[in-house]
Amino acid sequence: MARVSTVERGRCPIDIAGTLAWLGDRTVRDIDTWDGATYTRTARLGRSVGRISLTANGKTGVEISAWDATALKQATPRVRHLLGLDDDPRPWLELLGKDPVLGPRVTSRPGLRMPGSWDAWEMCARAVLGQLVSVTAARTLTARLVERHGEQLPDGGRVFPDAATVAAGDLDGLGLPNARRDALRAIADLVATGGVDLSSGADPEAAQAALVALKGIGPWTAMYVRMRAIRDLDAFPASDLGVLIALADAAGRRPTERESRLRGEAWAPYRGVATMHLWSP
Repeated sequence: MARVSTVERGRCPIDIAGTLAWLGDRTVRDIDTWDGATYTRTARLGRSVGRISLTANGKTGVEISAWDATALKQATPRVRHLLGLDDDPRPWLELLGKDPVLGPRVTSRPGLRMPGSWDAWEMCARAVLGQLVSVTAARTLTARLVERHGEQLPDGGRVFPDAATVAAGDLDGLGLPNARRDALRAIADLVATGGVDLSSGADPEAAQAALVALKGIGPWTAMYVRMRAIRDLDAFPASDLGVLIALADAAGRRPTERESRLRGEAWAPYRGVATMHLWSP
Protein backbone atom coordinates (compact mmCIF):
# COMPACT_ATOMS: atom_id res chain seq x y z
CA MET A 1 0.00 0.00 0.00
CA ALA A 2 1.33 3.47 -0.91
CA ARG A 3 2.29 5.69 1.96
CA VAL A 4 0.56 9.03 2.54
CA SER A 5 2.06 12.27 3.78
CA THR A 6 1.33 15.83 4.83
CA VAL A 7 3.32 18.89 5.82
CA GLU A 8 2.80 20.58 9.19
CA ARG A 9 4.39 23.91 10.10
CA GLY A 10 5.58 25.64 13.26
CA ARG A 11 6.25 29.23 14.17
CA CYS A 12 9.46 30.83 12.99
CA PRO A 13 12.21 30.63 14.10
CA ILE A 14 12.16 26.86 14.50
CA ASP A 15 14.97 24.38 13.88
CA ILE A 16 13.05 21.22 13.01
CA ALA A 17 16.10 19.55 11.47
CA GLY A 18 18.00 20.19 14.70
CA THR A 19 15.27 18.63 16.82
CA LEU A 20 15.11 15.58 14.56
CA ALA A 21 18.90 15.21 14.84
CA TRP A 22 18.63 15.44 18.64
CA LEU A 23 16.07 12.63 18.57
CA GLY A 24 18.33 10.78 16.17
CA ASP A 25 21.11 10.73 18.75
CA ARG A 26 18.74 8.83 21.07
CA THR A 27 17.32 6.21 18.75
CA VAL A 28 16.71 2.70 20.04
CA ARG A 29 17.21 -0.45 17.96
CA ASP A 30 13.96 -1.74 16.44
CA ILE A 31 12.03 1.39 17.55
CA ASP A 32 13.42 4.41 15.73
CA THR A 33 16.09 5.34 13.19
CA TRP A 34 17.83 8.45 11.88
CA ASP A 35 19.62 8.62 8.54
CA GLY A 36 20.77 12.23 8.80
CA ALA A 37 17.66 13.61 7.12
CA THR A 38 14.66 11.51 8.14
CA TYR A 39 13.64 10.32 11.60
CA THR A 40 11.49 7.17 11.49
CA ARG A 41 9.80 5.33 14.33
CA THR A 42 7.42 2.46 14.86
CA ALA A 43 3.97 3.22 16.22
CA ARG A 44 0.66 1.71 17.18
CA LEU A 45 -2.17 4.01 16.18
CA GLY A 46 -5.60 2.62 16.90
CA ARG A 47 -5.67 -1.01 15.81
CA SER A 48 -2.86 -0.79 13.29
CA VAL A 49 0.93 -0.63 13.52
CA GLY A 50 3.60 0.66 11.19
CA ARG A 51 6.24 3.36 10.83
CA ILE A 52 5.98 7.13 10.93
CA SER A 53 8.67 9.17 9.15
CA LEU A 54 9.53 12.84 9.73
CA THR A 55 11.65 15.03 7.46
CA ALA A 56 12.27 18.77 7.73
CA ASN A 57 10.49 20.71 4.99
CA GLY A 58 11.67 24.27 4.39
CA LYS A 59 12.36 26.65 7.27
CA THR A 60 9.28 25.89 9.36
CA GLY A 61 7.80 22.62 8.11
CA VAL A 62 7.99 18.90 8.70
CA GLU A 63 6.77 16.28 6.26
CA ILE A 64 4.95 13.47 8.08
CA SER A 65 4.65 10.14 6.29
CA ALA A 66 2.46 7.26 7.50
CA TRP A 67 1.17 3.93 6.26
CA ASP A 68 -2.40 5.13 5.67
CA ALA A 69 -4.63 8.19 5.99
CA THR A 70 -6.07 7.18 9.37
CA ALA A 71 -2.62 6.70 10.87
CA LEU A 72 -1.49 10.03 9.42
CA LYS A 73 -4.42 11.85 11.02
CA GLN A 74 -3.73 10.27 14.40
CA ALA A 75 0.01 10.88 14.15
CA THR A 76 -0.21 14.59 13.35
CA PRO A 77 -1.03 15.93 16.86
CA ARG A 78 1.65 13.67 18.32
CA VAL A 79 4.21 15.12 15.93
CA ARG A 80 3.17 18.67 16.74
CA HIS A 81 3.69 17.87 20.43
CA LEU A 82 7.00 16.11 19.79
CA LEU A 83 8.47 18.99 17.80
CA GLY A 84 6.88 21.92 19.62
CA LEU A 85 5.18 23.20 16.48
CA ASP A 86 2.55 25.13 18.45
CA ASP A 87 5.07 27.09 20.53
CA ASP A 88 5.38 30.84 20.17
CA PRO A 89 9.10 31.44 20.70
CA ARG A 90 8.96 35.23 20.82
CA PRO A 91 8.45 35.59 24.60
CA TRP A 92 11.35 33.31 25.54
CA LEU A 93 13.64 34.77 22.87
CA GLU A 94 13.12 38.18 24.44
CA LEU A 95 13.52 36.95 28.03
CA LEU A 96 16.40 34.52 27.63
CA GLY A 97 18.16 36.63 25.04
CA LYS A 98 18.92 39.23 27.72
CA ASP A 99 20.59 36.74 30.05
CA PRO A 100 24.41 36.93 30.19
CA VAL A 101 24.77 33.13 30.08
CA LEU A 102 21.91 32.22 27.80
CA GLY A 103 21.94 35.27 25.54
CA PRO A 104 24.78 34.11 23.26
CA ARG A 105 23.31 30.59 23.10
CA VAL A 106 19.86 31.89 22.17
CA THR A 107 21.34 34.20 19.55
CA SER A 108 23.29 31.28 18.09
CA ARG A 109 20.29 28.92 18.00
CA PRO A 110 17.05 30.95 18.09
CA GLY A 111 15.07 28.06 16.60
CA LEU A 112 15.98 25.54 19.29
CA ARG A 113 12.93 23.81 20.73
CA MET A 114 12.40 21.68 23.82
CA PRO A 115 11.38 18.32 22.33
CA GLY A 116 8.25 16.66 23.59
CA SER A 117 7.58 12.95 23.27
CA TRP A 118 5.79 10.59 20.92
CA ASP A 119 4.17 8.80 23.86
CA ALA A 120 4.12 9.87 27.52
CA TRP A 121 4.48 6.35 28.91
CA GLU A 122 7.40 5.57 26.61
CA MET A 123 9.10 8.73 27.82
CA CYS A 124 8.61 7.66 31.45
CA ALA A 125 10.25 4.32 30.71
CA ARG A 126 13.14 5.93 28.85
CA ALA A 127 13.67 8.38 31.71
CA VAL A 128 13.91 5.59 34.29
CA LEU A 129 16.15 3.48 32.07
CA GLY A 130 18.39 6.52 31.61
CA GLN A 131 18.95 7.12 35.32
CA LEU A 132 22.65 7.48 36.20
CA VAL A 133 23.89 6.04 32.89
CA SER A 134 25.15 7.45 29.60
CA VAL A 135 22.86 8.02 26.63
CA THR A 136 24.47 5.02 24.93
CA ALA A 137 23.83 2.75 27.91
CA ALA A 138 20.25 3.97 28.18
CA ARG A 139 19.66 3.12 24.53
CA THR A 140 20.99 -0.39 25.11
CA LEU A 141 18.78 -0.99 28.14
CA THR A 142 15.73 0.32 26.30
CA ALA A 143 16.45 -1.94 23.34
CA ARG A 144 16.56 -4.96 25.65
CA LEU A 145 13.18 -4.06 27.13
CA VAL A 146 11.69 -3.61 23.66
CA GLU A 147 13.16 -6.87 22.38
CA ARG A 148 11.61 -8.77 25.27
CA HIS A 149 8.18 -7.17 25.44
CA GLY A 150 7.59 -5.14 22.27
CA GLU A 151 5.20 -6.33 19.56
CA GLN A 152 7.11 -7.27 16.41
CA LEU A 153 6.25 -5.74 13.04
CA PRO A 154 6.41 -7.72 9.77
CA ASP A 155 9.54 -5.74 8.78
CA GLY A 156 11.37 -6.75 11.97
CA GLY A 157 10.82 -3.58 13.96
CA ARG A 158 9.00 -3.54 17.27
CA VAL A 159 6.39 -1.32 18.88
CA PHE A 160 7.28 -0.01 22.32
CA PRO A 161 5.47 -2.17 24.92
CA ASP A 162 2.60 -0.50 26.72
CA ALA A 163 2.65 0.26 30.43
CA ALA A 164 0.42 -2.66 31.41
CA THR A 165 2.70 -5.12 29.61
CA VAL A 166 5.79 -3.80 31.39
CA ALA A 167 4.05 -3.65 34.77
CA ALA A 168 3.17 -7.35 34.52
CA GLY A 169 6.20 -8.51 32.57
CA ASP A 170 9.51 -10.17 33.39
CA LEU A 171 12.11 -7.44 33.94
CA ASP A 172 14.91 -9.62 35.28
CA GLY A 173 18.07 -10.09 33.24
CA LEU A 174 17.86 -6.77 31.39
CA GLY A 175 20.96 -5.42 33.11
CA LEU A 176 19.05 -3.15 35.47
CA PRO A 177 19.96 -2.78 39.14
CA ASN A 178 17.15 -4.15 41.29
CA ALA A 179 16.14 -0.68 42.47
CA ARG A 180 15.79 0.62 38.92
CA ARG A 181 13.95 -2.53 37.81
CA ASP A 182 11.46 -1.99 40.64
CA ALA A 183 11.13 1.70 39.80
CA LEU A 184 10.37 0.85 36.17
CA ARG A 185 7.66 -1.58 37.24
CA ALA A 186 6.22 0.95 39.71
CA ILE A 187 5.98 3.76 37.17
CA ALA A 188 4.53 1.36 34.60
CA ASP A 189 1.83 0.33 37.05
CA LEU A 190 1.11 3.97 37.92
CA VAL A 191 0.62 4.89 34.27
CA ALA A 192 -1.31 1.70 33.43
CA THR A 193 -3.80 2.26 36.25
CA GLY A 194 -4.32 5.96 35.49
CA GLY A 195 -2.57 7.11 38.65
CA VAL A 196 -0.92 10.08 36.95
CA ASP A 197 -2.00 12.50 34.24
CA LEU A 198 0.81 13.09 31.74
CA SER A 199 -1.25 14.67 28.98
CA SER A 200 -0.10 17.95 27.45
CA GLY A 201 -2.62 19.87 29.54
CA ALA A 202 -1.80 18.12 32.82
CA ASP A 203 -0.88 19.91 36.04
CA PRO A 204 2.92 19.49 36.08
CA GLU A 205 3.21 19.90 39.85
CA ALA A 206 0.60 17.21 40.45
CA ALA A 207 2.34 14.91 38.01
CA GLN A 208 5.68 15.43 39.71
CA ALA A 209 4.18 14.74 43.13
CA ALA A 210 2.69 11.47 41.87
CA LEU A 211 5.98 10.41 40.32
CA VAL A 212 8.32 11.21 43.22
CA ALA A 213 5.99 9.36 45.58
CA LEU A 214 7.26 6.18 43.91
CA LYS A 215 10.36 4.54 45.35
CA GLY A 216 13.26 5.03 42.97
CA ILE A 217 11.78 8.03 41.14
CA GLY A 218 13.63 11.16 42.17
CA PRO A 219 13.25 14.85 41.29
CA TRP A 220 15.49 14.62 38.20
CA THR A 221 13.46 11.80 36.61
CA ALA A 222 10.16 13.50 37.43
CA MET A 223 11.38 16.82 36.05
CA TYR A 224 12.60 15.20 32.85
CA VAL A 225 9.18 13.58 32.41
CA ARG A 226 7.61 17.00 32.91
CA MET A 227 9.85 18.41 30.20
CA ARG A 228 9.36 15.70 27.61
CA ALA A 229 5.98 14.05 28.30
CA ILE A 230 3.91 17.03 29.44
CA ARG A 231 6.16 19.54 27.63
CA ASP A 232 6.19 21.84 30.62
CA LEU A 233 8.23 24.73 29.24
CA ASP A 234 9.10 25.81 32.78
CA ALA A 235 10.41 22.46 34.07
CA PHE A 236 13.94 22.87 35.40
CA PRO A 237 16.21 20.00 36.52
CA ALA A 238 18.39 22.21 38.70
CA SER A 239 20.61 19.32 39.84
CA ASP A 240 21.35 18.03 36.32
CA LEU A 241 25.08 17.66 35.72
CA GLY A 242 24.90 19.21 32.26
CA VAL A 243 23.11 22.24 33.68
CA LEU A 244 25.65 22.63 36.49
CA ILE A 245 28.57 22.38 34.07
CA ALA A 246 27.04 25.01 31.78
CA LEU A 247 26.54 27.33 34.75
CA ALA A 248 30.11 26.98 36.05
CA ASP A 249 31.94 30.26 36.61
CA ALA A 250 35.14 31.38 34.88
CA ALA A 251 37.22 29.43 37.40
CA GLY A 252 35.27 26.24 36.64
CA ARG A 253 33.34 26.20 39.93
CA ARG A 254 29.94 24.63 39.48
CA PRO A 255 26.97 26.02 41.38
CA THR A 256 25.22 24.02 44.05
CA GLU A 257 21.75 22.71 43.30
CA ARG A 258 20.30 25.55 45.40
CA GLU A 259 22.35 28.14 43.53
CA SER A 260 21.30 26.61 40.23
CA ARG A 261 17.65 26.75 41.23
CA LEU A 262 17.97 30.40 42.29
CA ARG A 263 19.75 31.23 39.05
CA GLY A 264 16.94 29.64 37.09
CA GLU A 265 14.27 31.81 38.67
CA ALA A 266 15.19 34.58 36.26
CA TRP A 267 14.23 32.34 33.33
CA ALA A 268 10.69 31.51 34.44
CA PRO A 269 8.32 30.61 32.86
CA TYR A 270 10.72 29.17 30.25
CA ARG A 271 13.23 27.26 32.36
CA GLY A 272 12.72 24.12 30.30
CA VAL A 273 13.69 25.98 27.15
CA ALA A 274 16.66 27.45 29.03
CA THR A 275 17.69 23.92 29.98
CA MET A 276 17.77 22.86 26.34
CA HIS A 277 20.09 25.77 25.57
CA LEU A 278 22.32 24.85 28.50
CA TRP A 279 22.47 21.26 27.27
CA SER A 280 23.37 22.31 23.73
CA PRO A 281 27.01 22.68 22.66
